[in-house]
Amino acid sequence: MIEQNRRYIHKEIGRLLSDIWQIKEVAEQEYGPQHPISKKLASMHREAQALLQEATGR
Repeated sequence: MIEQNRRYIHKEIGRLLSDIWQIKEVAEQEYGPQHPISKKLASMHREAQALLQEATGR
């Protein structure tokens, strides 16, 4: 059960990373890369990546 939960969490974090990246790209097109929204989305993406790497032990 624990391993199944881990796989599910990794899958969901991967999906979250993809969604954040897509939204960030749209925000950058709309507002530019220096806009606070674009910067926050980039930060969220980095944080989610770090969590995934920490969880997988990389």
